Amino acid sequence: MFVDLTPEQHALRLKVRDYFQNLMTPELRSELRGKEGGDLYRQTIRQMGRDGWLAVGWPKEHGGQGYAATEQLIFFEEANIAGAPLPFVTISTVGPALMENGSALQKEKFLPGIAAGEIIFAIGYSEPDAGSDLAVLKTTARPEGDHFVVNGNKLWTSGAEAADYIWLAARTDPERPRHKGVSILILDTQLPGFSTTVIPTCSNPTAATYYDNVKVPADMLVGELHGGWKLITAQLNHERLGLGSWSDKVAGLFRRVYLWAKSADEQGRKAIDKAWVRSALAECYARLEAMRLINFRIAADLERGQMDVALASTTKVYGAESVIEILRKLSEIVGANGLLREGSAASLLQGELEYEVRASVTLTFGGGTNEIQRELIAQFGLGMPRTVR
Repeated sequence: MFVDLTPEQHALRLKVRDYFQNLMTPELRSELRGKEGGDLYRQTIRQMGRDGWLAVGWPKEHGGQGYAATEQLIFFEEANIAGAPLPFVTISTVGPALMENGSALQKEKFLPGIAAGEIIFAIGYSEPDAGSDLAVLKTTARPEGDHFVVNGNKLWTSGAEAADYIWLAARTDPERPRHKGVSILILDTQLPGFSTTVIPTCSNPTAATYYDNVKVPADMLVGELHGGWKLITAQLNHERLGLGSWSDKVAGLFRRVYLWAKSADEQGRKAIDKAWVRSALAECYARLEAMRLINFRIAADLERGQMDVALASTTKVYGAESVIEILRKLSEIVGANGLLREGSAASLLQGELEYEVRASVTLTFGGGTNEIQRELIAQFGLGMPRTVR
């Protein structure tokens, strides 16, 4: 079966591609690689917001363009291929959660700023003793008058050092069953008692965040008190879809390696003349196309108002593992020069391949480990018993 876009969707792709080709110069792309904060990052996000190319899938009344899921997927594909900085968590998970569960005050306070690129969130879920089993989280938010008093610490809060707010999961009733005593709060990173420490990694840096008697206004509770677990699961499903679509980031890189393999070196030799190189490129292409089909299947489901937990986890597992395998094969094709960092005289493709290899290591556990995702696929997709721990 041949699956194609409509003429209008093809036209949108060309429009988005043209926009990002003008915005993301090679110099800007290089400077922003691996960045989730800083003046240049924020300037670029704000420019995209001013141009109307940020919250494209949001309703127009909230600052978006009202695009359906398929059109939004086209936008993300082109943005990722161009290397544009996208605050994905803020735009695609926090924003929609606020539209569905936020109060009128919260919608008015946050949605216009997010769409304009002025407000960025980080997700405060994981803790030193609560990662895959998030329901055992220990950070507390004690109701006290017109605010909550938050104490505890979070780990792997990526982007926290540059975020304006933390989308925080905290235990508001320690006496309730572990899934039923959790709430979601919006915590301003400028509040007294909040601090963060950057954690360098071989991939992008992440952060630990600390909460020492932080007073969060009661009107920053999202949804129902003690009802945060359903918000967490919905947000993570959207995040997993985004992690699965990381394949878009390597689609452009695949194209550049393919063109390099077709070009002749000083002695007239071409890498693509080798059978194993052609075979490896073919497998990379097949994986990328399969991932695109899965993404478009999910977009079609979302347009029908459906969110399949098993499919979201499938997307995350297949996408993450495919990206790692594609990068491994591309590295083999390019050879040692592809593993040199940007700035080295002998680096190939401006160090982009080397960077993506490092950045990909978090994909198998970001948004929930692939082992946990396989359990969800078995439970929700195949009807198998829930794993007992």
